[in-house]
Amino acid sequence: MPRFTKPLREKILILDVDTRPLDGPGELLNGTRLNTTSAHHNTIGRLSHYIYATIHGYDYKLIQASSPKGLHGTWSKVTAMKEALKYYEFVIFLDGDAMIRHPHLPMEWLFNYWDITPDTLVAMALDPDEPQNRDAKGKTLLNTGFIIGQRDPRTQELFEAWESCPTDMRYPDCSKWSQQWSHEQAAFGNHLRYDNALQGGIKTLSCAEANGYPEMAKTNCTGEFIRHYWIFKDLLPAAVESSITQYFLPRVQGLFHQNFASVVLNISDSAVSSIKE
Repeated sequence: MPRFTKPLREKILILDVDTRPLDGPGELLNGTRLNTTSAHHNTIGRLSHYIYATIHGYDYKLIQASSPKGLHGTWSKVTAMKEALKYYEFVIFLDGDAMIRHPHLPMEWLFNYWDITPDTLVAMALDPDEPQNRDAKGKTLLNTGFIIGQRDPRTQELFEAWESCPTDMRYPDCSKWSQQWSHEQAAFGNHLRYDNALQGGIKTLSCAEANGYPEMAKTNCTGEFIRHYWIFKDLLPAAVESSITQYFLPRVQGLFHQNFASVVLNISDSAVSSIKE
């Protein structure tokens, strides 16, 4: 029996986080009419997150965070998720260059497919198995561009430990990731996932399903469900357009057929003489 059989709606938050103003030309908060040919890829990506949340009745928030003192800006997602999980059953974070490939597919279906259990604290996808994506022990890192977080006291403990990682108090030498790539991602991979107190709560998702994109097939990370355009970010807008078209056109076709009798007239039909009625 699947765990999730009813829509969770506003119990799920789709979350974007950024420390930048995002008000330049082509950016999301600019306020001028969107030009899809010149819009920034992050703008298109985040609009796709908003569309997805709207389709399924989830809450959506873009948090404009302050840049954490002494830390790279991407660390802000950790604090934002920690706080959001105090109010939502699930928080889904996506980077601006990531998208949900199938807008019609509810998150609850993915939770069932990926076996998100009550014991799951967070879920993330593996990065491509390449040297630059391995931790100090040679294990492939988890990518923080897509994170599922489930509300639980242990999840709060995880995010508090992650947030404080650069202080070196719980995890010696974590401060090296304050500014050094890959920042909070490397901190998680090198320290938190080896923490015995968090064992059993970290779900690893397939890179093929929840990371990458088709043009990176050589890495076996093709983004079957979640696409993350960490290279060739300019491919994202077309992918979003395609996914939205594939979602909306069948529904438009359904609406067309619901109104078949009023929109399709046979040339021999007497109704042709009163076509405007």
